[in-house]
Amino acid sequence: MKRLIVFLLAIAMIAVPLVGCGGGNEGGNDAGAKDDGLIRVWVGEESAEFYQKTCDEYVAAHPEFGYKIEVKGMDTGSIAGTITNDPTAAADIYTVAHDNIGKLASTQCAKPITDETLIAQVLADNPESFRKVIYSNLNGTTYLYGVPYISQALFLYYNKSMVTEEQAKSFEGLREAAAAAGTKAITVTGDDGFNMSFALLAQRVSDHGTSVKIYEGADPASGGSKGESNCQGDDTVAIYRWLQAFAADPNGFKWASSDGWDADLDKSNLGVLAVIGGAWHYNTAKAALGETNLGIALIPTFTLTAESVEGLSGVSAGEVYRGGSFADCKCFMINAYSAASKYAKEQELIMYLSSKDVQNASYLECMNVPAYVGAADFIKQCYDQGKVTESQYNLAAMQVSMAEWGIPQPFVTGTLNTYYYSKNAPAVLRAIVDKTSFPTSGDIIIPETTSLEGIRKALYLVEYLWMHGVAPKDFPASLPDKA
Repeated sequence: MKRLIVFLLAIAMIAVPLVGCGGGNEGGNDAGAKDDGLIRVWVGEESAEFYQKTCDEYVAAHPEFGYKIEVKGMDTGSIAGTITNDPTAAADIYTVAHDNIGKLASTQCAKPITDETLIAQVLADNPESFRKVIYSNLNGTTYLYGVPYISQALFLYYNKSMVTEEQAKSFEGLREAAAAAGTKAITVTGDDGFNMSFALLAQRVSDHGTSVKIYEGADPASGGSKGESNCQGDDTVAIYRWLQAFAADPNGFKWASSDGWDADLDKSNLGVLAVIGGAWHYNTAKAALGETNLGIALIPTFTLTAESVEGLSGVSAGEVYRGGSFADCKCFMINAYSAASKYAKEQELIMYLSSKDVQNASYLECMNVPAYVGAADFIKQCYDQGKVTESQYNLAAMQVSMAEWGIPQPFVTGTLNTYYYSKNAPAVLRAIVDKTSFPTSGDIIIPETTSLEGIRKALYLVEYLWMHGVAPKDFPASLPDKA
């Protein structure tokens, strides 16, 4: 990591001019872009008013800045797609989840960060896990592209009127509460590779152990290296067997209904007692249950059963795991199509907006969890001083705590993002949970996912899709085997 820090600082000082498809500076496509005296910024819809006020105050305090600033609220989940469709119509500075960095850099929709002071602030303030996923490759050289300013992870929302704090600590406790209420214990907000990461990324409580690897060591500077992946370990097999049984339990796991997870959670429907979600689901969950009934906790633990470990040597019945999460950051990035004359001031503005003071203010006003190291102390201080409610404090505290049980999405290139999410791997994992077959677009078919052999084949297929983006022609003679 020290080598990367030194390298990025050297890049910033050298400021090597890069070539983009449209010319311009530092990999930009800004040839002919007009400087209209206005810097446009896109943030999440819930944060627009705060950041507009913050930017107005900055301009007023720094008349030499020389630009007006216009902030617009957007759906941050769709910003990356909007930019790649038409970057010329996008903001100068935009917000995306870090897993989009590689895609936006590789399609030359972003300029790298080259301001030495800003780079030093990013590397000093952020945890190593974030520092590993905010750079990408341009013309064979690695550059820092994203500046973290919001942290996010999945956690548990639950109905406090039906579930005790102790029951919310485990899937078994949630099932006990659901049996008493005559309903299902838990659901998720989607069946994609992000919202179902609680099973894939589960870790053994005793030592945070897991055999799962997702593009570990991937390096965008080495010709698009995909690193190493694994999801065929005995622990993964046992976890999915456990989830199969929990999904088959009349008081266990369910997929969200056609009316949506919030309708299931609603206190008047009582279709489910808990949901795994993120901070962006807070207002919806609060509307479904009311703030008084809204409980917030870590993703629960679960205990492997004798049935889930049968025939496996790498795990034992009675081992306790906690559901995992992708623990991510939202970042500011610079549009490659922004006028070159704005470049220095854009980086100056990003340095201010991503500072600890502004991140803290954003938490108090918008419930955006800061990304910097040590933010948990500030969050606790706010609660102790009565500046936030109990549920608002738990919202932030659980995200910070879940970061210990997760990893940032490791998609340092657009290809890795596509292979993980869009090449059928999430659908195969759902088929395992549902104990159904899975036809592929290749020459192989998984006829069942009930037996140990069927689950192993399905997990081999998931790993193969991660690494190759297509289904294999056939299965190895024996499994597990490297995909």
